Amino acid sequence: MRQPLACADLVATLIALPRPILFLDTAAILDILRVPFRRELQVDIVDSAVTVVDDALADPRRIWLVSTANVMHELDGRRGSVTDELHRGMRELSKSITHISSLARMVFPEKRIASPEGVELILGERILQIMDRLVDSTMVYRGTATCIGKASERVWAGIPPASEAKQEYKDCEIFEEFLELLTTIRGQGFEQPAVFVSPNREDYGPPPDGHPRVKSDLAALDAQYAANLSWARKMARSGAS
Repeated sequence: MRQPLACADLVATLIALPRPILFLDTAAILDILRVPFRRELQVDIVDSAVTVVDDALADPRRIWLVSTANVMHELDGRRGSVTDELHRGMRELSKSITHISSLARMVFPEKRIASPEGVELILGERILQIMDRLVDSTMVYRGTATCIGKASERVWAGIPPASEAKQEYKDCEIFEEFLELLTTIRGQGFEQPAVFVSPNREDYGPPPDGHPRVKSDLAALDAQYAANLSWARKMARSGAS
């Protein structure tokens, strides 16, 4: 994992070039790999990942992709298992397509129906490349020690993303890191859209607003909640000045 920026250094960078911010949690990044084998996920998530990276690398830049060292640490730990899921899902999909294609060639002998063999390898690798490019384009920083204390308070009080039944300390720390960053830049006149991106509905609540406490914490800083990159991209573009 590359060396994260100090929060103060990232603040100075964002203030120097105000652009919409998409803050990505671990699941938001990993969902890029999950699109092929989870039917509930919009395929537009992958296209949106490509688009936001292009926006982040444009000259001049059109958007900031931001995350924390905690997210990158989680991502490093889970990337392998989700990649394995991707490859398994692509193999199963390829088997189904091959089966249907073979049947179609028998039923329609006059048609020239191409074989899909090898598609799962090419597509799987391409999706991995898209996710890695997104990660490489993300500004990674480390929150201050204050976030640790605030995260603990959320856990003890059962405040989302924690709850009385589920003490999600790491999610609380990541959320507090975003709130800390946004509090600081808003205080310095940053007026661009800021979107917290997480598909974790169980802990953050259902879209479009999330749990009432999550909604109020974000609203106090003129920020929004998005369940995936597709929604986040649209929110950022609609609110950009």
